Amino acid sequence: MMNTTRNKSWALVAMLLLSFSLSAGEWELEKDKDGIQVYTRAVDGSDYKAFRGEAIINAELNQVMALLDDTNGFVHWMFNCKNPKLLYKASLLDRYQYLQNDFPWPAADRDMILRNEISQDPVSRITVVKLTGVDVQALPESAKAALPKKSDAVRVEEVEGFFELTPLSDVQTKVVFQLHLNPVGALPSGLVNAMIVDNPFETLKAMRNRVVLPEYANFNPF
Repeated sequence: MMNTTRNKSWALVAMLLLSFSLSAGEWELEKDKDGIQVYTRAVDGSDYKAFRGEAIINAELNQVMALLDDTNGFVHWMFNCKNPKLLYKASLLDRYQYLQNDFPWPAADRDMILRNEISQDPVSRITVVKLTGVDVQALPESAKAALPKKSDAVRVEEVEGFFELTPLSDVQTKVVFQLHLNPVGALPSGLVNAMIVDNPFETLKAMRNRVVLPEYANFNPF
C-alpha cells in the first residue's frame, strides 16, 4: 500500500512537471561551458523566458540534498541570493523559505517566499524539489512572524520551477535547475531575458564547488 501511494505521488509530480513543460516553447541552448548547459525558452502568457541549467555534480545524491536543505548556505552558491531564511518546515520534505535576489542598480531587489516540496521515485531514486511561489497570507502564523520586518525589495509571487536530481553513481549526480518567474515592476523583458543565463550557470558552477564540503556528508532525508 505504501509503495502504491509513493508511486501515485511520483506520478502526480511527473504530471505537474510535464504540464509546466507543455506550457512553453522549445528549449534553445544559450551556453555550454565548463560542463554546464543552459537553455532558455518562451513561456505562454509571459514576456519573460524560463531557464534550465544542467550539470553533472561530483557528489552523491544525498550530498546534493543536504546542500538544498541548508537554507542559510544559499548565499554561498545560489546566484545573487542574499538574506535567505527558513520560515517554516512542515516536514523534512516540505518547507517554506524566504529569499532575496540582488538586482543590478537602478532596479530594486526582488524577494520571494518559496515552498519546496520534495519527492523521490523509490526505484530510480530520482528526486524532485518542486519550487512554487507562495503568497504571504498562505503561511502559518509562525512563518509570517519569521519574515524580515522591513525590506525595500519587490515581492515576486509568480514563481514555478524545480531541481531534479538523478543519481548516476555513488559519486555523481545529474542536476537540472529549471525556473520561470515574473519579476514584476517596470523591468524590460529584453533586459531580463538577456540576464537569466547567468543564474543557472553560476548557480550550478558554485553548487559543484560547495557540495563537496564535509558538512554535507552523511545526510539521508528518505
